[in-house]
This record gives sequence, C-alpha cells and structure tokens, in this order.
Amino acid sequence: ALGMLVLAPLAVAGTARAACYDPAALARSIQERRRTLGFEEAASDPAKRCGGCTFFTATQGDCGKCNLMTGGPVTAAGTCRSWAKKA
Repeated sequence: ALGMLVLAPLAVAGTARAACYDPAALARSIQERRRTLGFEEAASDPAKRCGGCTFFTATQGDCGKCNLMTGGPVTAAGTCRSWAKKA
C-alpha cells in the first residue's frame, strides 16, 4: 500500500503533462528546436520555469505556447537556456 502512495503523485504529474501535449507526437522540427534550446520538461531551477518567461503565453491550466519554440506547446513547469524573466 505504501508503494502505491508513492507512485500516485507520479501518475498524476504524468497525466497533467500528457493533457498539454505528447512530446513524441511533436513535429520533428519542433523536437529539434527544443534540443537546440536545451528544453527540459521540468525546470531544475523553480525561478526559471516557462511560466515566468517572457516568451511563454499561458493557454489553459499548466499549458502554454512558447514563441521561441515556433509557438509549440510547452508546460509552464519546463525551461530552456533562452529563458528570460517576464517584465
């Protein structure tokens, strides 16, 4: 039972991201752009999350679009090397 309690938050987090987009289903050009920018699904520095970046526009919940990623979908919890604080 304890093991199930530990895994439950991981399942919820995975479901939330899957609701935004499926990274494997993105066009190859968008995937390449993400690699070039060093995009990470989860920011290691909470102060540099996509949700606080000037290039991010929220769409619904924890989902949004990034101007640098050719308008491709991103999660507000992600980050990349081009992060710039919103004014």
